[in-house]
Amino acid sequence: MENKVRVALSKDLRKKYGIRSFPIASGDVVTIKTGSRKGEGGKVMKVNHKSSRVSIDGITISKSDGKQEEYLLPSNILRITRLELSSPGRLQKIKDLAARKNIVVEEVPEPEPEPEPAEEAEEGEAEAETPEEPVEEQAGEGEEPEVMEAEPEEESDETEEETEEEVEKE
Repeated sequence: MENKVRVALSKDLRKKYGIRSFPIASGDVVTIKTGSRKGEGGKVMKVNHKSSRVSIDGITISKSDGKQEEYLLPSNILRITRLELSSPGRLQKIKDLAARKNIVVEEVPEPEPEPEPAEEAEEGEAEAETPEEPVEEQAGEGEEPEVMEAEPEEESDETEEETEEEVEKE
């Protein structure tokens, strides 16, 4: 059995969990520390434990025939910026390691799943049918709420009228 590939944590995660590195897994979000792609990053797609290389979503290399191929990066140039803690075993391991440093890890709320594209289209149609009202943002203590007005619709009406006039002239 191969050893798990451990990757350095970002400063925020180091402070939060009290550890410097943690085994990387699919779903973690990483950034690149060095090299020509420094600062780029994304979600981990797969990890090759044998060669200690990691494939990241959005990091590809062009082949001579023009096709894009995933680029496997060495794990030592990566830094984890967000851990995927949906696995109960992984969450428990973080809690155990943090407990050694007397740090209490709070339960991580699960992120809301992103709506599917079909649902977004239906919501967009429903929003178009209802007239837009000014949106009030909740204000903190001592602050006045801000009112947002919907002006972009007026501009689109003007552009439609202008295009209709241009068509009539022709």
